[in-house]
Amino acid sequence: MIEPEAMHYEFPKEGKVVLTFRGPDSMLAELSHYPDAVIIWRPADTEVWATTSDGRCEQIAGFGDNPAPGLDTRGKPLEQPAKQLLERLFYNESGPNGPSR
Repeated sequence: MIEPEAMHYEFPKEGKVVLTFRGPDSMLAELSHYPDAVIIWRPADTEVWATTSDGRCEQIAGFGDNPAPGLDTRGKPLEQPAKQLLERLFYNESGPNGPSR
């Protein structure tokens, strides 16, 4: 999953995938690992590209014509960080003041 827009990318069953982040704050991208998934937390205006070992390259998040609400250019700012909000709502992670699981 690529957050905050909940885009989905299926990793190949065998082989390697190189993730590339392009944008002004691309070095701030974060990954959360789960047993059956990797959650990519992309900063505002950051494109995410996946390249497989066979050379196929595709953009998997951060499209200019499909901005994430409140995150990409011209969006209304969120009241709290997207990662904190989405982890609490969808991934059962506690916030900074909530109980841990």
